[in-house]
Amino acid sequence: MSSDQSVDTITEYERDLIQALSNYPQTVEAAAKDFSPAQIANYVYELAKLYNKFYHELSILKVEEEHIKAFRLKLSAATASVIARCMNLMGITVPESM
Repeated sequence: MSSDQSVDTITEYERDLIQALSNYPQTVEAAAKDFSPAQIANYVYELAKLYNKFYHELSILKVEEEHIKAFRLKLSAATASVIARCMNLMGITVPESM
């Protein structure tokens, strides 16, 4: 899909990222149940890879449609929040910005 998508469609990169974000609660629950922090490490690694693909393939700040820009910024913020929470669960401090 191109960056001039309609309001009702999302790209495969956005969909994949949203789906991965929605798996966060189950991942934490499974990791706790199994006493396996590796599950969180694997999850956050895959989430970071998906975000990297999303960021590489789609314009965020340069997209002309404001609603798309706002959506992608919120998706980015949600991803950053989940990554930070995963890292915190593993006892790893992350910087505020890079």
